[in-house]
Amino acid sequence: MKYKKLLVLMTCLLFVTVAIFCFASAFKITDVELNFNVISGSSENVKKTCSEYLEQYKDKNLVFVKTNTVKQELGALSGYVEVVSVEKVFPNKLSVTIMERPEAFSLKVGDDYYVLDNVFNVLAKKTDIKNNVYGYDNVLLELNPADYDANFQIGKRLKFHDNEINEYINLSSIYIYSMRENLTKVSITAKKDGIKYKTITLTMREGVTFTILKANEKTLEKLHATYEFYKNLSNKGYGEYITVLEDSGNITIKQ
Repeated sequence: MKYKKLLVLMTCLLFVTVAIFCFASAFKITDVELNFNVISGSSENVKKTCSEYLEQYKDKNLVFVKTNTVKQELGALSGYVEVVSVEKVFPNKLSVTIMERPEAFSLKVGDDYYVLDNVFNVLAKKTDIKNNVYGYDNVLLELNPADYDANFQIGKRLKFHDNEINEYINLSSIYIYSMRENLTKVSITAKKDGIKYKTITLTMREGVTFTILKANEKTLEKLHATYEFYKNLSNKGYGEYITVLEDSGNITIKQ
């Protein structure tokens, strides 16, 4: 009886060992696929860094890979990395899709420039304002230092102290980005001398400037009206204009 129990125990252990081995072999990662949407030449270095990071997952068991961990760690490698998806493709493939965040704005702080994308994620710190794709400079961003958190975190969105400025920047940043080829500078203010003073000032490449007053009201409508007015100007190299919302509800632009 004693030997029979020992034989049963050894048979069970052998079965478990074989099962574990088969499980590990069946779902061992043999293929790590990286789909990277390259925008700039410099992003090739980012792609290489991401590829090297993903190599560590080869031969690991796909079942136990935590996709959220992969996303977080890849996103921490570079401010330019936006992880679109991390997918387990059974039985043995890990598929990752990444987009490069585009340079759009440069915020000057001291002698340095913090590069931001089209929704104000902080991408990198540089010593110049040059865009990494196009020949022209990034749009220079001017902010009141009292409006934002100067503890920049690469890969994280710029933080604003004022909720209203945060809201209208959320609305306006992508539209302003679409105007980037016509812009040299954009100034955004939440407060001035302790008083709420929400404005957006656009300096166009030819020289004309537009200041949008009460920019937190009908933000997109005012930006659109301003841009259409600018495109129809016969002399874009001169003038200072103000975009306002009349009591009637109409948007007007005055010199």
